[in-house]
Amino acid sequence: MDNKNRLVLLDILRAIGVMLMIEGHTIDAVMSPLYKDGSSLLFQFWTFFRGLTAPFFFFSAGFAFVIATVKDNGGELTVPGRAWPRRLRRIITLLLIGYGLHMPLQMLYDPSSVSQEAWNVFFIADALQIISLSLLVILLVALFTKRKEALFKSYVIAASLSLILAPLTEPIRWETFLPHAIYPYLTFRAGSFFTFFPFSGYLFAGAAFSAAALSFPVQSRARLLSKNFMRASFVSLILFVIFFPIQMIFVSPYVDYWRALPAVNFLRFGLVTAVASLVGYLSLRVTRFPKILPAIGKSSLTIYVVHLMIVYGSPVNTGLAQLLPGGVHPAVAILLAAAVMSLMFGMVYAMEAYRGRKRRIEAVTVSEVAK
Repeated sequence: MDNKNRLVLLDILRAIGVMLMIEGHTIDAVMSPLYKDGSSLLFQFWTFFRGLTAPFFFFSAGFAFVIATVKDNGGELTVPGRAWPRRLRRIITLLLIGYGLHMPLQMLYDPSSVSQEAWNVFFIADALQIISLSLLVILLVALFTKRKEALFKSYVIAASLSLILAPLTEPIRWETFLPHAIYPYLTFRAGSFFTFFPFSGYLFAGAAFSAAALSFPVQSRARLLSKNFMRASFVSLILFVIFFPIQMIFVSPYVDYWRALPAVNFLRFGLVTAVASLVGYLSLRVTRFPKILPAIGKSSLTIYVVHLMIVYGSPVNTGLAQLLPGGVHPAVAILLAAAVMSLMFGMVYAMEAYRGRKRRIEAVTVSEVAK
C-alpha cells in the first residue's frame, strides 16, 4: 500500500509539472509582447509560478531516480549490477536529446556552414542537460555510498552547496578560460535557461528525501515523507523571509535576481515541498486516482520533447512561435495552451492504449505457444 502511495505521489507531482510546463511554454511562446508587461502584478504572478515548473520536474526526477536505483540489501545500500548501466544509458540519452533539440540541421551535412550564433544556441544548457549531469552525480554518489545516513547526508550537502555556490559562480567570467561547450552550464550570461548551480540543488534535494525514505518503516513511509515535506517547506519559507532582504542589498546587484539568489530558491523549494506534502497526504486518503496520472509520469520525457517541437519548433519542423510571430491576445494564448495540453494527454492515452493492446496480443501469443 505504501509503495502504491509513493508512486501516486510522484505521478501527481510529475503531472503537475507537465501541466505547468505546457501552459508556461505555450503562453510564453505565442502571447504578444504587448501583454508581457513587467510592471503588471498579474504578469509578475504568472511569471513567478511559471518558474516553479523546473523545480517540480527536477525535484521529482531526483526523488524517483534514487527510489528506482538504490536498493536496501540487509542494511547495506547497493545499486544492482544490471541497474546502473541502464541508468547511465538513460542519462546519456537525456543529454543527447537536450542537445538535439538545439542542434542546427546543417551539422548533419555541412558543419562548416553553421553560424556562430547557431553554435551558441546549440551549446546552451537546458533542462535535460542539467538533469542528466545532476543524475550522473547522484548515481556516482549512490555507487560509492553503502550506508543510508551517509547517502542522505551526501545529497543534503550537495543540495546546499548547489544553492550557496550559485551567487558566487554566476559573476565569474567563465567564458574567458573554459571551452564553449562547458561554461554555459555555469552562467546565465551564455543564454542558458538553467545552470548547474542552483538548479541541480532541486535534484539533489529530491534524492535526499528519497534516501531518507529508505530508512522509514514501509507501513508509514508515505505519511513520514509527507510530514518531512511539510517541515522542509516551513523551514525553507522561514529562510526566505530571513535572507531575502539581506540578499537584495548585498547580492542582488551582482547576479541574476530570479535565478541565482538562494532566498528566491528557498521560496521555490518551500512551495514545491508544500505541494508535495499536500499530495502525499491526499494519496493516503484517496483510494483511486485517474489512470492517466501514472501514464503522464511515465511519458513525461516524450511529452517534453513533443510539446517543445509543437510550441517552439525544431530543426525539422515549424512551431507555433514561428507561425504566430506577432503573438496573440492572452485569452487566445490560454486556449492554445489548453489545446496543446489536450493534444499531449491524447497522445499519452493513445500510447497507453497501444501498449495495452500489445500486451494483450503478446499474452495470447504466449498462451497459444504454451498449448
